[in-house]
Amino acid sequence: MARPGSGLLVPVNGLGYPPQNLARVVVWEWLNEHGRWRPYSAAVCHHIENVLKGDARGTVVLGQVDGQLSPYVIDLQSMHQFRQDTG
Repeated sequence: MARPGSGLLVPVNGLGYPPQNLARVVVWEWLNEHGRWRPYSAAVCHHIENVLKGDARGTVVLGQVDGQLSPYVIDLQSMHQFRQDTG
């Protein structure tokens, strides 16, 4: 059964929401220079979620989990990503 307007097919029980044993995944994305949202890798998303659990107002150093993202930091308070070397 599909949820109206969601564009997703999600198996639901008779109550209209997914069963409890359905895995839930958080996907973090960033807005590129072309105005398109691009997802971070699963490892980066997991790292962001772990940092959020500890300090929801701190920063996430993306290079700690992906070397290609080493110049990037997410400020959790403003929810903005920036380059450490250029600001």
